[in-house]
Amino acid sequence: MAKHHKHKSRALSLYRPSSPKPIVIRTTKVVKAKHRRHHRHHGGHGFGLGGLFNKTRMGTVAGALAFGFLEKQAMFQSLPSLPMVGKSGTIGLAAYLLSNGGRNKLADDICTAALVIAAHELGSTGTIVGEDPYGNGIGYVAGY
Repeated sequence: MAKHHKHKSRALSLYRPSSPKPIVIRTTKVVKAKHRRHHRHHGGHGFGLGGLFNKTRMGTVAGALAFGFLEKQAMFQSLPSLPMVGKSGTIGLAAYLLSNGGRNKLADDICTAALVIAAHELGSTGTIVGEDPYGNGIGYVAGY
């Protein structure tokens, strides 16, 4: 095989250096960030009890009020109660099913209040009062 030789072209080229470009130094504009002042919100209501009347707590109070009205109604007195949870727990479970996973806020608050009342009954007396599951007319007491 024959060797290939690289040929360099010997043509003359004119090289003319261009004039140097001016160096431009640009400074960026410094924008100071605004200092955000933290405003302290006072509780209001004139008593320094701003946390006492927050939205969640007042919703639970409204739920307890509605639970009390529901408990007094004759229609709810005639409803049977589930064993182990009593009348308060039954109303709480029914309100939870009606709350649609927490979307209905009033039913969700009634559920919370009813379950809190049932837990209070269980904690203070050791029992949750309801009806007899066998229909004998004897008061049913769920205990631990």
